[in-house]
Amino acid sequence: MYKVKCPICGSSHTMKNGKRKGIQLYICRECRYQFRNSREESLEELWNSNQDGKQTVQELAEAYGVSPSTIKRRLHVVTKEWEQPPLSGSGFVHLDTTYRGKNWGVLLALDEESGKPLYVAFVKHEKVQD
Repeated sequence: MYKVKCPICGSSHTMKNGKRKGIQLYICRECRYQFRNSREESLEELWNSNQDGKQTVQELAEAYGVSPSTIKRRLHVVTKEWEQPPLSGSGFVHLDTTYRGKNWGVLLALDEESGKPLYVAFVKHEKVQD
């Protein structure tokens, strides 16, 4: 028989512990941690679905079976590391801000020739200083 493993201590000494909103809850007999046996998407998978797949927060919430506020909270903690490409000194730079709500957005500067990002920043409001 398949036993659900505890996400904290890894023990398979778990037992069912009721349901909440139709989802089965489990409790670990070793560390007493209560959890759900559900698949949680990785932050990278969530970010790629939002950015590359052009899915809205509402669409992501429906796809993963969580609330839109949960999706927003998870997207807010995503950090992307990128390397500053060398500048050639000529050409055009495209500058735009994409807002992810009323209070924050991503400011992006793209090199027209290579298509690579030159500058990325999370902003609250678009300002000349940015």
